[in-house]
Amino acid sequence: MANITIYKVEPYKTEYKKVFSGIYNDFKQNAFSYYNFELEPISYDKFVKSLDDGLLNCLILFEDDIPTGFLVYTTLISESIELNIIHCIGTENLNAKRKLLLEKFLELNRDLLKDKVITYPLTGKQSAFSPDIEQMGFKIVNTSVMAYNLSNIDSINTLKEIVLPELPNGYSITNWKTSYSNEIAGIILQAFKESSDSLFDSRFKSIPGCRDIVNKITQNVYGEFLPEITKVLLYKKRPVGICFANLTNKTIANVPIAAILKKHRNYGFGKILLKKLVEDLLTSSISNGWMLKEINASCDSDNIPSVNMYSAIGFTKQYTYPLAYY
Repeated sequence: MANITIYKVEPYKTEYKKVFSGIYNDFKQNAFSYYNFELEPISYDKFVKSLDDGLLNCLILFEDDIPTGFLVYTTLISESIELNIIHCIGTENLNAKRKLLLEKFLELNRDLLKDKVITYPLTGKQSAFSPDIEQMGFKIVNTSVMAYNLSNIDSINTLKEIVLPELPNGYSITNWKTSYSNEIAGIILQAFKESSDSLFDSRFKSIPGCRDIVNKITQNVYGEFLPEITKVLLYKKRPVGICFANLTNKTIANVPIAAILKKHRNYGFGKILLKKLVEDLLTSSISNGWMLKEINASCDSDNIPSVNMYSAIGFTKQYTYPLAYY
């Protein structure tokens, strides 16, 4: 009689700490090659502490009482339930194992789903799970990661050679000030409330939500905020555009949000803000000893104006991944 594998999925418990370490370290070892991680995942001890402190939630897949997969998610960063990673050892029945973890995740969070959206970036090899996840009711938005690579001579030349128009009368560019926060939240609301971003982050649909986004950017939740690099477009001394900047680490910078009020679009202001931001980042990288290698940003692959804006400054499409939401 053939052996039958017994599968079960359970939330992480402290008693699993020793037996779970092997599979977490397998994920940690493959995070760059499998999932396009930019930074090395935290150590196992820090990961377990985050679970114990309730900062992260984790489900573990057992095969005959041996842990072979896990799913990590959080509800603390945004209004969404952010599903961070599904990792399983090996390649056999991989999507079936992912599905077991995801089904348990949906079951345990049934009540939260009445009010919250689930987001799940299917980066790297997880993209193979897209057809299965769509059958489970998820929808997909293809997301592009645009990167300005400081070792790419073409990117450097593009930035040097691009000639942009002077700002018209009444317009000026300045750095971030805390006093701009409320008006910037309104700019983000107008720019994103009907975009694909609002499908997987409901904060983009309200002023309180957009204020939360601004607060989290400026309070270093998504990286080290750079107020002296962040660029604000003013018209008659009032904010009408924003291009945020932060540091993911000392080698990678990020543009988390760029937005212009509708009535001030189609004048090339986005390119002007972005060019000024990149130039200041390059200068600051040298003066602060950051050893910056890359500046990146994410945008909807179908948002052609956004993709073109980054491309015009010298950004190139690094990769595209399916962003699932439920």
